[in-house]
Amino acid sequence: MDKVAVRNLGTLLSLTLLAGCSGSPASPDESVGSAASALGASADVVFDVSLRGAGRSTIHAHVFDNPTGRGLVNVLAVHGLVNTGFVYEPLAQAIFADAALGRVVRRVLAIDLPGHGDSTFPQNLPDGAKFGDLLIEDNAGVVLQSIDALRHKGMPTPIVIGHSMGGLAMQTVQQQLLSAGSSLAAHGVVGAILLAPVPPHGEPWTVPPTGDLGPFLVTDPVLGTYLQIPAAAFVPLAFTTTTGQVASNAPTPDQVTAGRYLGPEPISTLSELVEAVVALPDGGAVTLARPTVEQGAFAPKHGTILSIVSFSEDTLVPAADLEPLYGYLTGDSRDRLYHEVTAPDAVHEMLVSDPTPIVDAIRPTF
Repeated sequence: MDKVAVRNLGTLLSLTLLAGCSGSPASPDESVGSAASALGASADVVFDVSLRGAGRSTIHAHVFDNPTGRGLVNVLAVHGLVNTGFVYEPLAQAIFADAALGRVVRRVLAIDLPGHGDSTFPQNLPDGAKFGDLLIEDNAGVVLQSIDALRHKGMPTPIVIGHSMGGLAMQTVQQQLLSAGSSLAAHGVVGAILLAPVPPHGEPWTVPPTGDLGPFLVTDPVLGTYLQIPAAAFVPLAFTTTTGQVASNAPTPDQVTAGRYLGPEPISTLSELVEAVVALPDGGAVTLARPTVEQGAFAPKHGTILSIVSFSEDTLVPAADLEPLYGYLTGDSRDRLYHEVTAPDAVHEMLVSDPTPIVDAIRPTF
């Protein structure tokens, strides 16, 4: 990692924010009110995105406001598999409570991917495709459109955060843009923070066993087949340590339900994530591979500073797989912005159960 690039991140942020502040504010019909967030009175935001050309979905972004009214930087947050944007509320609270970041971050805008949380299920997908057929590449397209839509509404997001599969979506966005001769930096993103991100195709990932998902699969004539994990199954899945114990500070299933942390997940997205072999109607089979991301996709020359945070007790995306991923994506052999949170409760969904150590880990990116 280029030391000058890291030192200049604050300057880049200032320039981006100054440029974004010249845009027009969101008009009243561009947002809807929400009482869901206890962090501030700002209205949440909605906007339409396209999916595969003809398809459409209305995306909901939860606006978690800094209650002190301080800060200039907006942060876009992208959730992981079977989650919703609501999972970012505890982390947003911890960011605002931090002595340093509380002076920097104005708001966290956590989007719900299509069909999750308060975002609508896709409509008019071409070739008869359904919600259950969506892929990680579709999520990447939604993320990029979200970045552009929020900037258009006068809320540029120079910092983006992606957790788990959301972290892979962020990598995929960068790859799609690089392949088109562009970059996240060209869309105003100067810092990307990946929390326990799933690595792309070809990079080491100790894929956890999926077990029997049959009881959690739903087949709907309109939506197709999707995964619906109940809260009672989610807690041991996402908050279990490497010793097989559920972290003592994990939420209860009732708290998960009340927090609206869970959403449906297309079966194709899950199959692609774990690179499963999928049977075809003609009796054949195909393996859905995760998106490929080129080496050095987040090298300094591309303008977006990348940091990766791993968790020592993570059983879903092990920390051992993420240090080499950081070097692969950035070219930084000294791990300047790679941080492993080491603690007895550093589990995969630590952003919900104990977000304060994550704030310590991401502070250098700001």
